[in-house]
Amino acid sequence: MDHAYAVVLAGGSGTRFWPLSRLRRPKQVLPLLGGASLVRQTVERLFPMLEPRQVFCITAREQADLVRRELDLLPPDHVIDEPVGRDTAAAVGLAAVFLRWRDPRAMFAVLPADHFVDDPARLQADLRTAFAAAAEGALVTVGIRPRGPSTAYGYLQRGPREGSVHRVLRFREKPDLETAKGYVASGDFLWNAGIFVWSAESILAEIERRLPALAASLKVVESALGTSRLPTVLAEEYARLPRISIDYGVMEKASRVLMVEAAFAWDDVGSWSAASAHRPRDAAGNTLEGACAAVDTRDSLVLSTDPKHVVAALGLDGFVVVHTPDATLVCPKNRADELKKVVEELRRRGFEKTL
Repeated sequence: MDHAYAVVLAGGSGTRFWPLSRLRRPKQVLPLLGGASLVRQTVERLFPMLEPRQVFCITAREQADLVRRELDLLPPDHVIDEPVGRDTAAAVGLAAVFLRWRDPRAMFAVLPADHFVDDPARLQADLRTAFAAAAEGALVTVGIRPRGPSTAYGYLQRGPREGSVHRVLRFREKPDLETAKGYVASGDFLWNAGIFVWSAESILAEIERRLPALAASLKVVESALGTSRLPTVLAEEYARLPRISIDYGVMEKASRVLMVEAAFAWDDVGSWSAASAHRPRDAAGNTLEGACAAVDTRDSLVLSTDPKHVVAALGLDGFVVVHTPDATLVCPKNRADELKKVVEELRRRGFEKTL
């Protein structure tokens, strides 16, 4: 594993975790699963397979200092900040040119910072399998056996087995419910977790084929690595880039994509309902944290970060209640994915200070 690395993607503001998540304190630096923050848990579950010198993190420039404090187990320069967010294709490309500059034989795993993984040892075993396949030049992804016909995730169609991995026949965008039911019933479709492994050389070659404008900018950035010109060059080139994901821009079009079927339990921690499913719960299915109490309440998350303000819930079923010193959220769990609408309304009504 001398030439193996990992890159954790820790951008975004996490508006679906308002009011705990704010523009200046995004979800990746919050302990939404209990214990350490999401980004720290993501990094820690890579040890001991990788050493701190082999792990990097890409985040937004305005969040970089926060992330560095959370990741004090890594060298400070291993947190790479993007001048503006341009989705995952740009972040992956930046990581690839940076790692190739450091190590021409670099291979790296890409892991989002907002995932739940139940067993780090199994994750590491699957990543080792993926690294072995990537060493042969393939682009490798990780597929999750569906727990049900979800419309929240993209899907991977499993093809023939090639040793310990499978060929991916095609990527499918988030489907409607009936299509998702068909995918699950077939047994041939897995969820796309957004976890990838490849060599820096292989992914950059594929970016050049599929996204030539991005490739051109990355070459300019690569020429400035190790020089005082880098901040200026990076800002100029990023300003030109369109927003596009690595899935849509590259993976859906790539000719040789392989898949490791995950042996670990996984979830995308994208909303309060998802986070509450992986936090300690009482006999009634409630998660209660902070100065709060619940009576005749079930399957609810009640959380208060203000010790001077008690939150009491009565007769709730499947609700999220989150109180901070300056804002309170109350919503049904099954609508927690819609919090962006609340954030937009708060902005429209002039409550920017709470965002």
